[in-house]
Amino acid sequence: MEKKQEIKFDFGWGNPYFLLELLNALYWPDLSTPDIKKMSYAPDEGNPELIKQTKKIIKDITGQSYDHILITNGATHAINTILRYYKRQGYEEVLTREYGYPFYADMIKRAGLDRVIVSEIDTFLPKEKQFALIDSPSNPKGLQTGMGSDENTVWDSVYHNKIYTDDLDTIPPHYWHIGSYSKLLGLTGARVGWIATNNAFAHALITDECLKDNATISVPSQDLIIDIIKRVDLDRFLNHGKRSLNNNRETIQKIEYLFDGQPVQSSGMFYCANADKKTIELLNNCGIQYVNLGDNYIRLSLGQTGKITKEAIEALLKKDKIK
Repeated sequence: MEKKQEIKFDFGWGNPYFLLELLNALYWPDLSTPDIKKMSYAPDEGNPELIKQTKKIIKDITGQSYDHILITNGATHAINTILRYYKRQGYEEVLTREYGYPFYADMIKRAGLDRVIVSEIDTFLPKEKQFALIDSPSNPKGLQTGMGSDENTVWDSVYHNKIYTDDLDTIPPHYWHIGSYSKLLGLTGARVGWIATNNAFAHALITDECLKDNATISVPSQDLIIDIIKRVDLDRFLNHGKRSLNNNRETIQKIEYLFDGQPVQSSGMFYCANADKKTIELLNNCGIQYVNLGDNYIRLSLGQTGKITKEAIEALLKKDKIK
């Protein structure tokens, strides 16, 4: 029986540890005990102050203005809500890129819809009973697109900010805009995201869908996001985050030769490349966790802390030199 390799370095799931490290240095929370009398259900659409701040953040980052914001339990909950909405409207198929968020396939299946994979150069223009779910920048390749349909496109924009891309002007035409504080602030555990749209009727329908699913979103989680937004200079945070992520890109560029020179992607939060048997063995022997997307096309997260990223790459280089 093959011995299971010990995991020493987590480069698998997309946790933005580098942002948590940065936020820990820049944010001093109010340590007073929460007011227990305020721990009742939140408003159906979300905390009004958080909705106000979210509209401003979206406008500052994308230049887009939306009439309606629904606070959700992270982007995953937001996408599930939209998928069920389209199923109830009689839609049958979802257009996506080849990979995307690893949960896409099961989420679409659970909603009773069929997934249709389109090429990177596809126009993303849905036909009858189809809608498009476009992640831009994409997971895991960091690709962006300005294609789409104003009527039937859902834009998964979790990596669309200056931390992960220099190109903030390439935005797909869309009907729904999905975002998350998980990748913006690094707070994956807070589970706070949003759905934005300009259609009042559709917004009312998804608000009801969300309410029946979660019975409103966590009050402490929303309060935490509001407090961070008030206390932290967001632009400064984003700039520092971009530098930290790019430092990790430069560190991981040192092992491009192990992947036959395939370059680290310039946008997004991952390095994706085809790996041969030797490289796979090196990764396993060094205890580096990764995601195998199939046929040894692997994904390494760039979101670790700078310290752990350097230690992992040094371990790889040392092990390869010994061999």
